[in-house]
Amino acid sequence: MKDTYMQIWRELTFPFYHLKPTDPMPAGGIIVQNVPQIWADIGSDFVIGVGGAMHAHPDGPRAGATAFRQTIEAVQQGVSLEKYGEDHKELGRAIGTWKTSKIV
Repeated sequence: MKDTYMQIWRELTFPFYHLKPTDPMPAGGIIVQNVPQIWADIGSDFVIGVGGAMHAHPDGPRAGATAFRQTIEAVQQGVSLEKYGEDHKELGRAIGTWKTSKIV
C-alpha cells in the first residue's frame, strides 16, 4: 500500500500547467502508528484522513482526535509515539488499541 500512496502523492503534487498542487490525504485505515512513516515519506504537508480510528477510540471520538493531535506533536518533537504516549493518555490508549500498521 505504501507504493500506492506514494504514487498518489507524486501525482497530486506534480506541477501541471497553471493548476496548483493538491494536498495529499492518506486515508482508509489510518491509525496513529501510520503518521510518523507518512511524515517521513512525504513531509509535513498533508492532510490526515482519519475516521474509524478517531471515532472508535476507547474513550470516545474527542479522545481519538486528541490522540491524533498528540501524534503530530510527538512527530514534530522527534519523540517516539510510545514515549510520548506515556504522558499523554489518549495517545497511549490509541497505541494500545491499534497495535498493527496497515499501510507501512
